Amino acid sequence: MPVCKQSSPSFLLGRSVTSGPARISRTSQQHLDDFLWHIRFERNLSPATVNAYEQDLRQFLESVPSARGLGRLARADVVAFLDARMAAGAAESTRARQLSSIRRFYTFLHERDVVTANPTELIEALRLPFRLPAILSEEEVVRLLDAPSTETPEGIRDRALLEFMYASGVRVSEAVGLKLANVQMTERLVLVEGKGRKQRMVPLAGAAARRLELYLENTRSRLLRSASRLYSDARTVVFVSRRGKGLTRQAVWKLLKKYSAKAGLKEDVHPHMLRHCFATHLLVNGADLRVVQVLLGHENITTTEVYTHLSREDLRAAYKKHHPRA
Repeated sequence: MPVCKQSSPSFLLGRSVTSGPARISRTSQQHLDDFLWHIRFERNLSPATVNAYEQDLRQFLESVPSARGLGRLARADVVAFLDARMAAGAAESTRARQLSSIRRFYTFLHERDVVTANPTELIEALRLPFRLPAILSEEEVVRLLDAPSTETPEGIRDRALLEFMYASGVRVSEAVGLKLANVQMTERLVLVEGKGRKQRMVPLAGAAARRLELYLENTRSRLLRSASRLYSDARTVVFVSRRGKGLTRQAVWKLLKKYSAKAGLKEDVHPHMLRHCFATHLLVNGADLRVVQVLLGHENITTTEVYTHLSREDLRAAYKKHHPRA
């Protein structure tokens, strides 16, 4: 499930259930809040994912007359909403995600006898074209990792951050949320908290371990000493800024843009690309698929199998380039 911009859902902010747009009835808003509470605290989905569901469902509910209850909405209402989104220029992936959100919401309502039928049952899931994730070559990754200047505290931090992300394959949210207490430098292990608060251990070795150790021993405290005040997150997380806060996902995105430009990379480098590189480079160099699955924290191995396609593409490209009769 793709993640939209991060903010807290209305019910988590303590706002009244009637504070939403007037076009959503009080009853519909209450059912929406019940669903958001369920997926956040019973299913343990992240706040950002819950917010994505909220935005999708609010947009759908605002598209139908508030006088019509949730139980009176039909397949035609969902199709009309998706058609309107297409006419407005929404990407196919966005519409697929919104259909998935509506389907899950109505499954929740049906299980609790709020509605007698699910209007999405007869709507086929939108089939998206298969696209391989973009990756960098091993040589390009080295150029990216070498881009931060280690003459400044920020540069030392950024080098440690990039080395850690590439060496561990963590998501950007897992990197910025990494706790000091979960870094075991002696054992060269890091405890990562992933989606749904599920934890996994990832090894820390080589350059990543050395860079992280250097940052933690000499640089992190220097950054915090220069802050005018310390926020609660900076007291516990590994990667911090001079403002006394932990780094955000948006800050890491901007750092990657800056360093990829400095390294002369043409690709649109983003944080998740380092995760793609981690998995693909492991497989290309002979790692077992199930080991990569565990390191990435994938529940289903089919999610990890996309990287076998990437490694096959690398092999084909190498064959075509170097075989004399390719």
